[in-house]
Amino acid sequence: MSKQAQVGLFTIVALLLLFGIFYVLENLSSRSGYEFAVHFDSAAGLQSGAGVLFSGVQVGSVARIDLLPDGSVDVVLAIRRDIGIPRRSRFLIQAPLTGLSSLLIIPPRGAPLPYATFPPGVVPVTQQPHGENVATVQDLLQQGQGEIRRLDTILAVLEQREPRLLAELQDVLGNVNGMTVSLRGSLGEAGQNIAAMAATLNSTASLDAPKLNAMMTQLSAASVELRASMASVESLATDPRLHADVIATTENIALATKTLAEAASDLRTVTSDPRTQAQIRDTIANLDATMQRAASLLGRLGGKSHVNGVDIDVTPPPETPSSQPSSQPLSSGMRFLLGGSLASLAHDLIELQLRVGYLETEHTCCSPLYPPQNGLETDLNAVFLPHASTSLMLGANEAAGYTSLNLAALRNFTPNFSVGGGLLYSRLGVLGSYNASGNGVSAWLYDPSHPALDLYGNVRVAPWAQVYFGERALNQAQRRSEYGVLFHY
Repeated sequence: MSKQAQVGLFTIVALLLLFGIFYVLENLSSRSGYEFAVHFDSAAGLQSGAGVLFSGVQVGSVARIDLLPDGSVDVVLAIRRDIGIPRRSRFLIQAPLTGLSSLLIIPPRGAPLPYATFPPGVVPVTQQPHGENVATVQDLLQQGQGEIRRLDTILAVLEQREPRLLAELQDVLGNVNGMTVSLRGSLGEAGQNIAAMAATLNSTASLDAPKLNAMMTQLSAASVELRASMASVESLATDPRLHADVIATTENIALATKTLAEAASDLRTVTSDPRTQAQIRDTIANLDATMQRAASLLGRLGGKSHVNGVDIDVTPPPETPSSQPSSQPLSSGMRFLLGGSLASLAHDLIELQLRVGYLETEHTCCSPLYPPQNGLETDLNAVFLPHASTSLMLGANEAAGYTSLNLAALRNFTPNFSVGGGLLYSRLGVLGSYNASGNGVSAWLYDPSHPALDLYGNVRVAPWAQVYFGERALNQAQRRSEYGVLFHY
């Protein structure tokens, strides 16, 4: 055999051996394992020979892909013999843009061990597990094209409505700008009013400071003396010598009450204003009720009333000093203690509130509650049974000559908090106040036809005096600033 023939024969044998090695390697997995079929709607991106991964570990390869008459495919897998595929596993085709494709087997999560596995071998299509086709690049492109068309539609609609939206936005910006300018002007005016009020209050306090200090000193001394007299009243409560003096005092109260009632009756003819006459009639009725209570108290103490027209068996008042009831004169100490006792009793029965304030000028006002004049305003109110759970407030307001009446029932929930309702400035209304150690706030809401709200702040300057400041008719165009001093006893 020639040397050329030997070389050709050697080349042919080498090629046959190489082909045999590739054939053995290609079919090694199929010969050492078993086949298993999975039904897919489409095998896009998957090729024969692709690896089969079970929980990320390669356990076989794709042996072949068979096309079925309905367009679906059967993917036949060559699985290692020692690997069992659990039932309820998921079969996914992984086809990346670059690199080799593969088939993923994801075992079920949370299933009890050991897993129930599929039997080896290729079963009919109806019994094969169904694989899941993941979204391909083509699917994503189709979906993206739909979203782009939808975005084009939205942009077209937005382009049509853009002029109207811009016009509305411009109107809103114009309104906001106008509101800002108006608010700035209102804040500037309010700041000027507060500055003027503070300057006026400062000048008033500076000019009247000596008088106020002297008045406070005198009232403080009087308060100390009253407190000292209250401590001694208990020792005189059982003294029999006080009995006759109390009866005489009660008689004097009854006489004074009748005199006040007669004076109020005379005053009724002074004015022709129907509202003032109604107020005077109410005052006369209150005085008459007070006179009857005094006469009743006198009867319980064992005495006789000298007020004609109250009791049936009235004893006329004596005409000579010799017929006055005899009593033993009291010493100065006993009189001092008796005066303190009566003062404490009066403080528990009635509390007087005197408010002296300065009302701001308002030229556009036309309501009797908000007079155009400014200057000092004096209000006087009496609170009956101020320390009880229910109290009665009666008083009058003099707003630069416009007199009005206050008559309201108060409910004291705590020593510091109370609410009530009735007549305020001769109108129906409600009120409330909160005071802690003499400092607090109060509010009046009145006149249902044109509701007005008064809001004040109180600052304690003495046990019997407070400085107040606030707004009259805060919610009305005719609101007025007011400040001053509130005396109470």
